[in-house]
Amino acid sequence: MSAGERLWAIGDVNGIWQLTHVGKYQGRVVASNILGTPREANYEAVPRVVFTDPQAASVGAADARFTATARISDVAKTAAYTRAYDKSNGFMTLLSDGERLTGAYALGPEAGEWLQQATLAIRARVPLDVLLDTIQPFPTFSEIYLLALKALSARPLGQQA
Repeated sequence: MSAGERLWAIGDVNGIWQLTHVGKYQGRVVASNILGTPREANYEAVPRVVFTDPQAASVGAADARFTATARISDVAKTAAYTRAYDKSNGFMTLLSDGERLTGAYALGPEAGEWLQQATLAIRARVPLDVLLDTIQPFPTFSEIYLLALKALSARPLGQQA
């Protein structure tokens, strides 16, 4: 984001991910550099959300060798929710290289919120076995991770769900 000596470009002006939250992130990166702590921006796990009802959200890679999809209607929370999401076509798909998450996309209530778990997992390169061993609160939409991760780890190498 260095645009010259003592000149920085953040946000829409630099043409990288023209999203408010990316501009805020870039501001933090630039501030660190100005204050003498060298830091580079990392765009491997940029969350994207379309604020419709239900929300559509994605993060990371759009394609991967391994994928698995879980339906929102299989999550216990949806049956008790105030809308008919238990009958909806909502879902979450996880993408993996076989060892860790590389991407995710979802359609569902507040998907932008519950996709943050995937954002952190991608950015921190969390191994799949650690994600599978993570306790998901019940009943919440984040239980969809357990469903998708089980599907991702249960199939033979190279097979997609």
